[in-house]
Amino acid sequence: MTRLISIASLCVLMMFCSKAPETTTAATALAPATTSSVAAPSPAPAPSTTQASTTVVTTTTAAAAPAGASLQSQETNWKGVTAEVTEFRRKGNSLTAKIRLVNKGVERVRPEFSWKDVAVVDVANGKKYEVLRDEKGAYIAATEAGWNDRWGEWVDPSSSQVIWMKFPAPPPEVKSVTLQLPHTPPFDDLQIQD
Repeated sequence: MTRLISIASLCVLMMFCSKAPETTTAATALAPATTSSVAAPSPAPAPSTTQASTTVVTTTTAAAAPAGASLQSQETNWKGVTAEVTEFRRKGNSLTAKIRLVNKGVERVRPEFSWKDVAVVDVANGKKYEVLRDEKGAYIAATEAGWNDRWGEWVDPSSSQVIWMKFPAPPPEVKSVTLQLPHTPPFDDLQIQD
């Protein structure tokens, strides 16, 4: 009888010991997903604790990236930085572009844009649209403090910066164009959101 109780106690102890690392491993595996701007697939639900963590991660990820997935992305010539077009919307006579610069590297990087080097190209009709300017000549775009013609800012590893710019809108029949940014391959056939 004593031997049976000892075996039962050992089995119960092993069950509790095997569950503790599993919960810790699940929490460790889920921790990076809460800080990432890209949603990662969740592990299959095992214990109810993991399921609760999965629900929290899903809610946190949705709140952290309300803009949603990117329309197109390109690697840039800035070490570790990817440019993602998150919005490319025509409204009235203007076209607004929003770009998220994501530092996937391990070093702090400082991307810089001179707005005179940024353009939208309607290849089919042979037209180029430059970033709009106001009546004083300042570009209608995200700008660096103290400047009206450029943007530049440090981007830490595992973080991002969002920049924006406005162009004259191509005619309504033009549904896609090419976006040209410095130090980045062109975003070809970029669909315009109406």
